[in-house]
Amino acid sequence: MSKPTDKPRNQNPSNQNEAFKARIFDLIIQQGVEAFNDYRRSEGFSPIDLSGLDFTSKDLTGINFSVADLTGCIFDYAYMTDAVLIMADLSRASCRETDFYMANLEEADLLHCNLQEAKLAGASLMEAVLTGSQAKQADFKDADLTRANLQKCQLQDADFSGAILNSADFRDAEIEWANFEGAQYDASTRWGVKPPAFLQSPPLPE
Repeated sequence: MSKPTDKPRNQNPSNQNEAFKARIFDLIIQQGVEAFNDYRRSEGFSPIDLSGLDFTSKDLTGINFSVADLTGCIFDYAYMTDAVLIMADLSRASCRETDFYMANLEEADLLHCNLQEAKLAGASLMEAVLTGSQAKQADFKDADLTRANLQKCQLQDADFSGAILNSADFRDAEIEWANFEGAQYDASTRWGVKPPAFLQSPPLPE
């Protein structure tokens, strides 16, 4: 079997890229996450274009998608527990009910991503960009959203209980009925014109 990097000759760049993505997809599905992670490791985790692929309901537990282009991908109902997505680009990806439990999404770009009912409990989203994302009923319980950008997100009924929200930006976000019980925040956390009723006053300094 040819290596995923072996691109067919005599094809235009677009066809070569699609053929390459198809081979990577087959590597993940047929040989498994560990085979893909080994391939990434052999390539020094260099950026990789996997945009537009459909991973609906796939088990991607522990996969390393760091610095990958995942724009427009479909991860609906997929299992991505313990996945590593540092600086990955998931702009406009669909992640409905995706399980990101304990995943690392630090500095990831989730611009206009569909995260409805996604499970992000315990995940690290430090400095992640979720601007304009649809995350109704998403579970951010105990997640770390330090310096995350959630401007203009739809967060109705989302669960942020126990989450770390220091310096997070919720300006213009829809947070009706969201649960912030036990969440950590500081004076740099931005809530827009008016913060939730029980967060009107910033926490006292230690």
